[in-house]
Amino acid sequence: MFQEMPSNEIGPIAMPPHKPIRALLLDDSNFDRERIRRMSSKTELGVHLDEVGSIEELDTAVRRASYDLIMIDYRLPVGDGMKALSHILDDPLNRDAGKIMITGDAAVDTAVQAMRGGCHDFLTKESMNTDILREAMLNAMTVARQRIQMQMQTEHQRDIIRQGLIAALNDTEIQGNVVSMIRQQLAQTPGNQP
Repeated sequence: MFQEMPSNEIGPIAMPPHKPIRALLLDDSNFDRERIRRMSSKTELGVHLDEVGSIEELDTAVRRASYDLIMIDYRLPVGDGMKALSHILDDPLNRDAGKIMITGDAAVDTAVQAMRGGCHDFLTKESMNTDILREAMLNAMTVARQRIQMQMQTEHQRDIIRQGLIAALNDTEIQGNVVSMIRQQLAQTPGNQP
């Protein structure tokens, strides 16, 4: 009747080697976009990278396509990476994408804010190289998929409990026991004595 979910342990989820990764990069700097594009192509992950330079362009892109991964520059001429992140999290098509915040400095506060805000990884432009970018991409997508899997497991458990409660409430023996317990409680409550 009920299908058992796999173990509660959630390990790394391997990316299918044949499936290209659909990624979006928000960065207002053409130089940085070109650099990240070159590194992305060298990761050997089959990254198809779309690029935008503003939050307005990001909004248009996420309405049009579903992404596996979204990389967000923190410093933007209008708004910042946290504002862009909130736009992504509000988008039903892309809220579950892996998200990486990228910044020009190694500010710990920015990293903490990004991770608490919903990013799955954080990179600095200065320390970024192909290997670090590849690892961050895989990590962000793995963590995003793990969260989706945990949400699905939680919803599945809620459905099982809901179905069990409905079945129990439709059982005449249980109905009789519940009515009997309520009568006993009412009889023991002061002011309800005849």
